Amino acid sequence: MFHKKLIKLISGKYRLILIRGESMLPTLRNGQITWVDYSKDALKNLKIGDVVLFKNPFGKNLIVKRIFKFDENKGFWMKGDNKNILESTDSEVFGYVKFELLKGKICIRK
Repeated sequence: MFHKKLIKLISGKYRLILIRGESMLPTLRNGQITWVDYSKDALKNLKIGDVVLFKNPFGKNLIVKRIFKFDENKGFWMKGDNKNILESTDSEVFGYVKFELLKGKICIRK
């Protein structure tokens, strides 16, 4: 397993990002640096509960949210972990997220 992760790191499929905002509290904090797995395998094997990086359906920025539900025809329903409704812009605002907008899976230690 370590060998596969090392290959992804060297090949650029693992990259660091800086979290901005508090929509994913308590899982991810504002200013936290975390790894993203940009590999096709990571995207093909997504499941409900995974945290992903995707392109904003209404803008150019990237967003981090948790997959809340999935519909084969519509896409992914994304939610922020922060229970304060004012802290998270998610699928309640922009609807389902198409697979094409997904960039990678956030690597979170359990």
